[in-house]
Amino acid sequence: MTALPMHGRPPDAALMERVGLWMVRPEYLSDSDGLAALDEKERRRAGSLHRPADRALYVSAHLALRRLLAAHLGTTPQEVRLVRDEGGRPTLSGDPPPIHFSLSHSAGLALVGMAPVPIGVDVQQIPSLSTVDLCSRRLHPSEQNELAALPQSARARYFTWLWTRKEAYLKGIGLGLRRSLAADYLGAGGPAAPAGPAGWTVEDVPCDDRYVASVAVLTRASLPVVPRRFPRSVDHD
Repeated sequence: MTALPMHGRPPDAALMERVGLWMVRPEYLSDSDGLAALDEKERRRAGSLHRPADRALYVSAHLALRRLLAAHLGTTPQEVRLVRDEGGRPTLSGDPPPIHFSLSHSAGLALVGMAPVPIGVDVQQIPSLSTVDLCSRRLHPSEQNELAALPQSARARYFTWLWTRKEAYLKGIGLGLRRSLAADYLGAGGPAAPAGPAGWTVEDVPCDDRYVASVAVLTRASLPVVPRRFPRSVDHD
């Protein structure tokens, strides 16, 4: 996937027919560098995070999102106004909005996705096998069967792969985990496998070996996925 150009100016219409993905690492920002650009709700949420690492990742991820949206809208991060759609998902105002976006963060790494059509992203640190055993019961029955057929050494990564695909799709449709994880099949497929969600493309996103990430986009096209590391240079002067 081709990311938006990082010069702080609105890209042209042709570029916005593509999908952009950015990996974000936490920066330990001062309040004037980070929190000042966030809205009141984001600042409250950041203030509720007691671990410095969690707070740094949250602020960095939301600041990166605002900088990317500002670059597209031709404004500043502080002036980006986020609203909630009927499902409670953050979005830009407009029907349709000028750009769709999604944000996910997990244990030191965040992923931002932007597209001209609905998009969902998810990144997860690979969990312990005890977490896999507990949470895999919530998956689609065919996904559970695929997981059970694997050797124990491969289950944690495969479970995380399934989970991020699931969450990315559910974010894309605007429901998130309010929809049952068993309702849709997003496994490896095969002759006897159920059909996946119609009209959506779900792809792996390359990342650190300790994590798994996915992107879901409302398109039937196959998407080459090349995430970029988010640079601070996206800011307006």
